[in-house]
Amino acid sequence: MSDTMYRASVPVFTHQLRNLAAILRTAARDAKARGIDPEVLLNARLAPDMLPLIRQVQIATDHAKGCSARLAGVEPPVFKDDESSFSDLDQRIRAALAFIRGLKASQFADSATRPITMGLPFGEIRFDGLNYLHGWALPNFYFHYTTTYNILRHNGLAIGKLDFLGRVPGMQMDARAARKLGVKPRSKSRKK
Repeated sequence: MSDTMYRASVPVFTHQLRNLAAILRTAARDAKARGIDPEVLLNARLAPDMLPLIRQVQIATDHAKGCSARLAGVEPPVFKDDESSFSDLDQRIRAALAFIRGLKASQFADSATRPITMGLPFGEIRFDGLNYLHGWALPNFYFHYTTTYNILRHNGLAIGKLDFLGRVPGMQMDARAARKLGVKPRSKSRKK
C-alpha cells in the first residue's frame, strides 16, 4: 500500500504543481504583453468573499507539501507566505516541488492507516492517511489550483483545459488524437 499511497500523492502533486507554474508564467507574460499591472491579477478574486490568486497558490502548495510530508511521517517545511509577484510564486512552487521530490516511496509505508491530526483555527481534525489523502488533501489542493486557473481565465488569460491538465503522465495517443488535442506527439526513441 505504501507504493500506492506514494503514487496517489507525490507524482500527482508534482505534475499539477508543474502545470500551475507553467500557467503562472503564461499569466506573467500575458500581463506584460497586455500592459496589465501584475498586482491586478495577483490580487484578483472570483468573488468578494474568496481569497485572491496569491493566497490560492499559497494554499495549493501548502496542501501538496503538507499532505506529502504527513503521509511520509515527516514535518512539512514552513513557508513565509510573503509572496508578492509571479516570480515569488514560481519560487514557492519550486521549493514545494524540491521538498516533495525528495521524499521516497518507502517513507509512505503504512501511511494509509497512519493517524493524521491537523490543528485548524477552529479546532482539531483527525483522519487515517487514506481518508486524509482522498477526502481532504487532494480535494483541497484541486479546489485552490482550480480557483487559481479560474481567476486567470476570468481575467482574460488565454488558457484552456490542456494547460490545466498538462501532458498527462502515462497517456499515449496516436497522431490523429494529438492533432485534435493540439499536442505535439512525443518522438519515439530508437535503439541502435
